[in-house]
Amino acid sequence: MIEHFDHGYITLAVAFAVSMSGSALGLLLSRQARLHTGTRRRVQWLLPAAFAIGGTGIWVMHFVAMLGFDVDGAILRYDPLMTAASALIAIAVVACGLLVIGLGRITVGRFALAGLFTGGGVAAMHYTGMAAIDSTIELHHDPAYVASAIAIAIGASTTALWLALRLQKTAAMWLAAAVMAIAVNAMHYTAMLGVRAGEATGDEVHGAHSIELIFPMAVLTAVVLLFLIYTVITAPSASELHNEARLEALQESFETRLR
Repeated sequence: MIEHFDHGYITLAVAFAVSMSGSALGLLLSRQARLHTGTRRRVQWLLPAAFAIGGTGIWVMHFVAMLGFDVDGAILRYDPLMTAASALIAIAVVACGLLVIGLGRITVGRFALAGLFTGGGVAAMHYTGMAAIDSTIELHHDPAYVASAIAIAIGASTTALWLALRLQKTAAMWLAAAVMAIAVNAMHYTAMLGVRAGEATGDEVHGAHSIELIFPMAVLTAVVLLFLIYTVITAPSASELHNEARLEALQESFETRLR
């Protein structure tokens, strides 16, 4: 029997909270990127946003939710390198999506392509994480659930990119982050409902138990979150950037007159 909440529904609550926090930070960082016109400055804000949304909002949510995954009578172990690779995939595809819509002229085709690519990448992250599992039984994925999970991932990613591009008010961003967290969780658990337990393999399993990965994952997540929170708190406001630009313009004008 497959169990998705082996430790109770606490994993669902924690996964949602982590996903919402990461999504909110990503939206706040994306808003900061829109305050700048230069490509370099925008990239400097969009990349941390990708870490917030892709790393924390999506991948850490996936990892926390997987802590509740178990199969009666089976041993499950995780390949650390492939698990890390799934995290890099999540961050990379979100970064690509944000850079596509955050730099240059926005068109419907470009926006749709970014959502499609990012959503497909999020689904790839999930199934890469699943492929990292080494078990004493075979695990299969129902194609109908796979297709549904991919569709949800594309819809969630497109929504996230649109929100990152449009929202301005902080209160609205937290509400949007909750919507994004619901979508990400829906994608994950839709995919997990499609997991089917097969025959015993009889092979020896290799890798780490999910519990053994909690400490390094928690430390890394805490460090990244603290850095992102510090970045958001210390980010200059629109009025501060405007005043800074005026001051630079006056200084440049003054230096020109002295020449």
